[in-house]
Amino acid sequence: MSYFFFDLFSAALYACVIQNFIFTGGYGASEAIRMSAKPKNLFPLSIFIVYFTTVTSVICRILELTSFVSGLEALYHNMIFYGVLCILYLVTLVVVLGFHAPKRVVRRVGIAAFNTLVLSVPFINYRAGFNLVGAIGSGIGAGIAFVLAVLLINTGLQKLEQNTSIPRHFKGTPAIFIYVAILSLGFMALTGKSIFI
Repeated sequence: MSYFFFDLFSAALYACVIQNFIFTGGYGASEAIRMSAKPKNLFPLSIFIVYFTTVTSVICRILELTSFVSGLEALYHNMIFYGVLCILYLVTLVVVLGFHAPKRVVRRVGIAAFNTLVLSVPFINYRAGFNLVGAIGSGIGAGIAFVLAVLLINTGLQKLEQNTSIPRHFKGTPAIFIYVAILSLGFMALTGKSIFI
């Protein structure tokens, strides 16, 4: 049982900090930047992102254990991953609409489901060869990485707005992009990979 939690925690930590998919891969970065301007919506969207990344990762990993799917080429794996996400989205949408959720919740379900971060996690798990527990940890870690990214960008956004020495032409979006680029370089340093590959 302790091995289960260690494996789960290791994969979550890997996905959240060492290989933060937002900063090192750019997955979901545009949504993280947009969300950093309105962090009050962060918690509900993050819950849906954790849900979609984790459930999609688990279902795709279970399918990969079958001999039929494991023998397929990469293109067919991609099609299966997208198909699983679309079916999961439709099932979730039916459940959410069944509970007469407000339109903003329905909109968040769509934004979370088809975020590039959610689309990338099953592929990363497939390439990394994660087992089922690792896939769960990777899904949870990716969702936590999204929260971490939004909070870091939001903090930087507040500091940049207070900084009066930034030239007028660099205020706003250019300053945010430079800030995110610097954060990305910092997270790339944690991976140990060269950016010149």
